[in-house]
Parts: sequence; structure tokens; C-alpha cells
Amino acid sequence: MCREAPGGVCTDDPKTKAKSKPTQARLIGSLSQVARTLIVKLQLPDPTPRFGPDPSVNEWKMAAVGYPLWLWTDGPRVVSSRVRAYGVTFVLRADWQSTTFDMGDGHHLTCTRTPVYPANTKPGRKSPSCGYTYLTSSLPKGNYTVTATTNWRIGWRALGQSGSIPGTHTGQWSLPVGELNALVVK
Repeated sequence: MCREAPGGVCTDDPKTKAKSKPTQARLIGSLSQVARTLIVKLQLPDPTPRFGPDPSVNEWKMAAVGYPLWLWTDGPRVVSSRVRAYGVTFVLRADWQSTTFDMGDGHHLTCTRTPVYPANTKPGRKSPSCGYTYLTSSLPKGNYTVTATTNWRIGWRALGQSGSIPGTHTGQWSLPVGELNALVVK
């Protein structure tokens, strides 16, 4: 039975109540949207590109044309957090998938393994999975801006629902690259 409210609107019609309940698809969509805004709370690791051997410690303070560099970014490969928003607790977990390096010279590469350059590495050894060799100098005009974009798969759980969304995090480094020439004097 329906009671008339002021203005002629039925306030307890079962059909109206059913329409106001969120469907599971709408609930998941809403939770996914909130989870997307919470990604910043994960504090993903610094994506600044790293190079090995470190060009800043050689006597020329630059990378050399023709010399192989190892590439990676610092930080853990899994980051998780519990975040409360709108009265709901979200469990977030970010899993690193890959890193894309824009080398600043028109080339880029995507690596799914990025080992750190070991201190005892034989000079000139190429990275087994993520390396680059410059073929042209940036100097004397300037430096190459190397951009690293880490790619993440971010899973979320809340109110018995779950999903995943992609995420990225970007950092840059200015890298001088020059040519080394040998002069033989007799």
C-alpha cells in the first residue's frame, strides 16, 4: 500500500525502492573509481632512471658514445597499502610490470627485467636484459633527457569486491653523452 506524501509522491512504493538500490555492476564501478583516486596513496618508488656504470663518477662526467649502459629504476617491485575513504577500507597492491625508457635521442625501449649494475661487472659488459648504447653525442649542444616510465598493475579490494587498474609513474634524468677519441703520439 502506498501513502501519498505532500505533492502526490508515493514514498514507500516497492518499485521505487528497488530502483534506488545500487546494482553490483554500479557498486564495482563506483569502487573502481574511488580506487583509481587512491593510487597516489601507494607512494610508488622513485622512477628516476639509473645508469651503470654511473657516468657521473668517471673522469669525463658523461656517458660515452658506443659504450653500453645498464638501465633500471630504484625501489621495490610490489607496494601495498590499506586506505580508508568514504567510510570504506580499500586494500591496494601495485605490482611492477615493466619500465619504458625514452632515451632522449629518438629511441625508446621497454624492459620487463631491470637488474642493477653490479660493482664488480667487467667494463663494457652489456646488460643481460635492459641496456642501451648511444650512437650519437648530445654534447656540446646539451644533454639527453632520459625519461623512465614505470608501468604498474594495481589491484584493489573493498566491500567484498575487487578489480585492477593500470598505473604509471614517470621520472627524468639529464644525461650528457660525448665522444671519446684516442690520439696516438709517437
